[in-house]
Amino acid sequence: MRIRRTLAALGCLTVLAAAAACSSEPQPSTDPAAKTLTIAISGPPTLDPYKANIDPNNISTVQLAYASLIRLNADRSFSPDLAESFGYTDKQNKIFQMKLRSGLTFADGTPLDAAAVVASLKYLLKVSPKAQTWTGTITDITAADAQTVVVTNSAPNPVMRQIFSQAVLSGSVISPKGLADPTALAKQTFGAGPYVLDAAQTVPNDHYTYLPNPKFWNKSAQYWQKVVVRVIPDTNARVQAIQSGQVDFVSLTSDAGPAVKATGLPYATAGIAVVGMELADRDGAVAPQLKDVRVRQALNYAIDRAAITKAIFGTFAVPTSQMAAPGFDGYSKELDDRYPYDPEKAKSLLAEAGFPNGFTLKVETQQGFGISIVAQAVVAQWKKIGVEVELTTDTQTAQWLTNVTSKKFPVMGFAYGNLPTYLTSLDFMLPRPGPFNPFASGDAKLSQLLTAAAAEPDQAKQTALFQQAAGQMIELAWLAPVIRLQGLAVTGPRIGGYEQTADYGLPNVTTLRPKG
Repeated sequence: MRIRRTLAALGCLTVLAAAAACSSEPQPSTDPAAKTLTIAISGPPTLDPYKANIDPNNISTVQLAYASLIRLNADRSFSPDLAESFGYTDKQNKIFQMKLRSGLTFADGTPLDAAAVVASLKYLLKVSPKAQTWTGTITDITAADAQTVVVTNSAPNPVMRQIFSQAVLSGSVISPKGLADPTALAKQTFGAGPYVLDAAQTVPNDHYTYLPNPKFWNKSAQYWQKVVVRVIPDTNARVQAIQSGQVDFVSLTSDAGPAVKATGLPYATAGIAVVGMELADRDGAVAPQLKDVRVRQALNYAIDRAAITKAIFGTFAVPTSQMAAPGFDGYSKELDDRYPYDPEKAKSLLAEAGFPNGFTLKVETQQGFGISIVAQAVVAQWKKIGVEVELTTDTQTAQWLTNVTSKKFPVMGFAYGNLPTYLTSLDFMLPRPGPFNPFASGDAKLSQLLTAAAAEPDQAKQTALFQQAAGQMIELAWLAPVIRLQGLAVTGPRIGGYEQTADYGLPNVTTLRPKG
C-alpha cells in the first residue's frame, strides 16, 4: 500500500539530473506543435481530490485542476499558494490560521473565500481515506472573516502546513458547486487550478483532456493550451509511447529503471518511497511467534537487502533498514544498515526464542511499485532460515485494504511514500487501527517520544525527538524495510524543463514547460 502525495515546488533538488535543473521563468512557446502536453499514467484516475491520495495515477489529474492552499518547496520550506500567509497562532501547534489572497475565484466563477474553503475542508474530513489518521486531531474549522480560515486541533499537530499543501492532495480546494453534488466530482473538475477538465474531449478510462482555466490566479504558470492525460497500463508501452513522441512525460518506478536507461531517453531520479515487509502482528494474535522481538529481528537479519536491490532494481533503488528518507526529520544515516544481512544470527535469534526449526507465516502482498517482487525475494530468503510462507498476492488496492484490515495476515508487503515522521507515526507507530497497523500495536516509550515531539515548537529539538522515535520503532523491529525506491521522471524532446519538488523529487506536471 502506498500513500500517494502530489508535490509541486519552487527550487532545486540536487539528486535530479541537470536536464531538469531549475531555471528562470521561460515564455510559452509560439510553436503550434508545442502547445499540447501529453502525459501517460498507468490506470484510470480518481478525479475527486480528497479520495485520490491512495493511487499514484491520481496525482497528475488533481495537480492540473486543483490549486492548493499552501505550496511545499523543494527545500521543504513552505510558501504561499491560495493562502498568502499562514502559521500557528499558539505555541503548542494546535491553532493554525491561513489568510487567503483577495479576489480569488474557482474555475466555475464561484468566489473562493474563507467560507468556501471551510466547506471544502469539512468535506475532506468526511471522505478522505486519510482523514481519520492524518487529520484526526482537527476539531473545528471556521472562517474568522471573509479571508481568514482557522483550524483548531484537540492535540498538537505540527504538520498543518504539509496537510494543506499539495503534498498529500488534501490542500486542494473544491468549489461549493462541486460539494453540492459530490457524485459529480468523479466526472468533472471543480477546482481553482491552472486547468479544467473538458468532458467533450475526454473518454473515461482512456484519456482525459484539460484546457486552461480562465479564472486561474497565476496565468504565467499556464504553459500549455491543452493537456492530455493518457491511460496506458503497460510500463513498456508507456516507455515506447515516449520514445515514439506520442507522449511528452511519464513518471515510472524503479523497476522500470534498467529498461528506461537502455533506451537512452533523458530521465531524472529521486527517492519516493520505502518498500518492505510489515511485521504487523506484534502481540502474536494470529502468529504467536511474532510477539517475541527476537523473532522480528531475526526476520530482519535474514534479508539480504543489497542483493535484492541489485537483482531487481540495479542502481535505481537503495537498500535500507529504516522508514525515514534523507532530508526528513526521522532520518539517521547509520540506521540504513541497522540490520545487515546475517542469516546465522537470524537462526540464532530464532533458536533463542524457541523456534530452532522455524515456523510458517501467512503473508499478504500486492502488485505494483515492486511490492510483490520484493516480497517474493524476501520470502525466498526467509525460507533459508526455516521460515515458510503462505503468500497471497492481491491485484487491486481495494482487495489489499480488505485483506490487511481483516487481521488474517500477520505480515504484509508494503510501499510507503516519503513523509515527515509525525504523519508516518499516525499510520505505523501509535496504537490505533489502520491499514499499516491493523492490530493497533503500541509501545509506551514510542508514544511518549511522539507526543513530546508533536508539541515541540523548536524545530531542532523536535527533529531530535522524532529521530529517537524512529530509532525505537526500528529496535522493536515492527517492520522490515528493504529498499528505498526511486522514481523516474522521463521527458520527451518537447519538454524544456520543470521545477523539482520536495518529497518525491519528481515534478508536478503543472511545472512542465515547453522548449523555446
